[in-house]
Amino acid sequence: MYLLDTCVISDFVKGNENTLRKVKALAPSLLFISTITQMEIEYGLKRIEERRHKIDPIIGSLYSCINILPFDEKTALCAAAIRVDLAKTGQLIGAYDFLIAASALTNNLVMVTANLSEFSRVNRLTIENWR
Repeated sequence: MYLLDTCVISDFVKGNENTLRKVKALAPSLLFISTITQMEIEYGLKRIEERRHKIDPIIGSLYSCINILPFDEKTALCAAAIRVDLAKTGQLIGAYDFLIAASALTNNLVMVTANLSEFSRVNRLTIENWR
């Protein structure tokens, strides 16, 4: 099962061939996003209001097919542990990235991202790049 990072959703919307092929090959029940990713997507859409009408149907269709994971207490505790580990080594990553990574770890999901430089710093996180 896979947790899709925000950049993967962006690649999907933009029609990246490799990402589209992988998403279409998998059952929707195997695909997840975090509510953190959902927030990032919605923020991005609000920033491009004039083009949103083109993207909304794609995002809406995606939301209706895949699983959306809430950011719960267990995930929050995992995120705190990740942040402490990264701070100890001076290898901090983006604030939303460690929250998304915690969602993957807490739910035993493979993290799908093109942002390998950030997510590869998180211990025990399995990563794939579909780009």
